[in-house]
Amino acid sequence: MRSLRGNDQSVVRALNRNAILNMLLRNGPLSRVQLKDHSGLSGAAITAVVAELIEDGLVEEQAIGASTGGRPPMMLSVNYSARTAVGFKLMERGLDAVLTNLSGEVHAHIHRDLPETSPETVVRTASSMTTELLRQCGVPSDRLAGVGMGLSGVIDVVAGVCTHSSYLQWRNVPIAALLEQAIGVPVVIDNDVNAFAAAERLFGHGRHALHLAVVSVGRGIGSGLVANGRVYRGASGGAGELGHTVTERRGRLCDCGKLGCLEAYASEPALVSRAQELAADLNILTIQMLLDHAADARIAALLTDAGERVGTALANLVNLFNPELIVIGGEGVRLGELYFGSLRRALRENAFDGLANDLPVLLEPWGDDAWARGAASLAISRTFDMEVN
Repeated sequence: MRSLRGNDQSVVRALNRNAILNMLLRNGPLSRVQLKDHSGLSGAAITAVVAELIEDGLVEEQAIGASTGGRPPMMLSVNYSARTAVGFKLMERGLDAVLTNLSGEVHAHIHRDLPETSPETVVRTASSMTTELLRQCGVPSDRLAGVGMGLSGVIDVVAGVCTHSSYLQWRNVPIAALLEQAIGVPVVIDNDVNAFAAAERLFGHGRHALHLAVVSVGRGIGSGLVANGRVYRGASGGAGELGHTVTERRGRLCDCGKLGCLEAYASEPALVSRAQELAADLNILTIQMLLDHAADARIAALLTDAGERVGTALANLVNLFNPELIVIGGEGVRLGELYFGSLRRALRENAFDGLANDLPVLLEPWGDDAWARGAASLAISRTFDMEVN
């Protein structure tokens, strides 16, 4: 990569800063010479940008490297404690929030119930929660790099607008601008599964993967796609609606109003509903009750069928997208081997020849703060990149 040439030197400097921060994030610690070799920037550019990053506190001289015959080099690394980020996961009845450092490490986690989800209520609650998180951690407000929010729906990330969310009953809500006005820092909003993908790309299993698919299984089923190291959102922010691909023509009614969606067969609410139809005598009311009856042949068949449907959908995704890694997260990771064993088999059986032979499919253990941490990664991306990835 070479430095840009042109009249706007501030743009050149910003791009070079982000290039160096990204290299240190993914490959650090590195010396100034190694940064020069990896980036293609001139030695003078490296010296100037590194000095600026050190002055800003984002990069620190960490240790002395091994000598190759001359003076031992000073190694540089990202100072992850230099800034913080706040991430929100917005749900129908509540708001989860975390404060993290630049490595995505969670320092505080709080939850607030929401009486309703009007934009005004969400903004007011998010603003007070941000203040509370900073207070809990003793962090001055000028160290807050930004805020990220993940929510279910179709999101225009560039405009910061929730185009449509059936869960929240929002249409064309400029939620990012409203939050920025209330909190006073840059705000990034995105679909919650894309936030999950951003976290995996920056800090998780996909840190060194250029082509990555993350899949959430739980109340719904969604996917986030990383192509060439960048989250792919499609023309209008709707890419990755895996749960609304059709698994059975004229099948079960989905919450979206269509018939036969994958989500209507393999999400957690769908599994409970199908169990009530297939095994009414068991009186299954929750997903845990369903799992407690997994030895029942009817429930075992139901879990196997649901996993096969998701695995077949993933095979279609693999055939179209050819990822090098699939990461599955969400509450549904608890569904067990009947579900995920059949998922893996269906994926291998239905993927095009060779595409899934050595494809890792990893389950990501899911903590209470995972979604909000993913949203914080959206804000962290702004520190390491010129635009949201």
